Amino acid sequence: MINLSILHPDGNWVKCGNCSSEFDLNKNNGCPLCGFGSNNKLIIKKNKNSLIKDNNVNYLDIPNDLKVISKKPIVNYQTKTVGSWGMFNSFFPGKAILRILANLLNENKSESMKLSDLIKTSSEVFNKRGFSKLRGFPNNPKKDNSIKRLVYHFIETFEEMSFFIVNSPEIKREKIWNEQWNNINITLSKEGLEFAKIRNIVLDNYEFVQVLTIEEKKWLLEYLKKIDSQGYKEYSMLKNVFEFIKQGHNGKDELWDWFRKNPAFVDYVKEWSRKANNPVAFNKQINNLSPTFAASKLALLRELNVIKNRRNDYTIISDL
Repeated sequence: MINLSILHPDGNWVKCGNCSSEFDLNKNNGCPLCGFGSNNKLIIKKNKNSLIKDNNVNYLDIPNDLKVISKKPIVNYQTKTVGSWGMFNSFFPGKAILRILANLLNENKSESMKLSDLIKTSSEVFNKRGFSKLRGFPNNPKKDNSIKRLVYHFIETFEEMSFFIVNSPEIKREKIWNEQWNNINITLSKEGLEFAKIRNIVLDNYEFVQVLTIEEKKWLLEYLKKIDSQGYKEYSMLKNVFEFIKQGHNGKDELWDWFRKNPAFVDYVKEWSRKANNPVAFNKQINNLSPTFAASKLALLRELNVIKNRRNDYTIISDL
């Protein structure tokens, strides 16, 4: 790290020895762009074993252009109230699958592919790269439950955010996720390809640092604001949590309590809960879901480099 205090007397500014980015060391645990100098950094050894095919195609590489179209987000009671489902806690798995999908489509000169085939290749790629250590990725790519979580918590959420486009013959969109995966066709949208093309610390630098780059953050925040105006309220929910933490509250019991007492959140759960007419059971359900949603939104804010990426540390390090 090169000290730049003379040029920036208002902080402990340094230049990253890896990517030359300038940042305030007092507010960051290592370089916020590439992760260099972070105490939490774990380097992934880059070698040809991470390539899946004999022709050395790395499906996690930045993809080439594709013929794609734009898509609007899915707006329903959940997405217009709380944004994403409470088990969605990382942008990284979805981004990795966007790249794998784009590279597979380019390789096969196809416009779409079966979801089942995409999941099979993605599982192989994740296993080779050791991604089970990362939040959101399958703990065990060979177990059905891990793969189902990847599909229904991350791919489905990215589809709702309009990064993916799915369809199935004679099946309406509302019921498509009840279909067998080999009956679902999947491609990526114009927005999904744009996001896939931006450099990423894990995918391109081979580092286990789940913090988005400055470029990723800028693009993603602009996009979340765009779909927020269209009814998908992820940005609004993240902003509310951010403002709550900014007031000095912690991200544990105080944020849990904020969710418990949030009328919109309670109404959202009541809308689909089978326990809505049983006050005792419903209250227990709210108590269980509140920490889940709190943890997921905090994890996303950490990835956006808004809250320090350190366990039980709720220091605000940048604006949202």
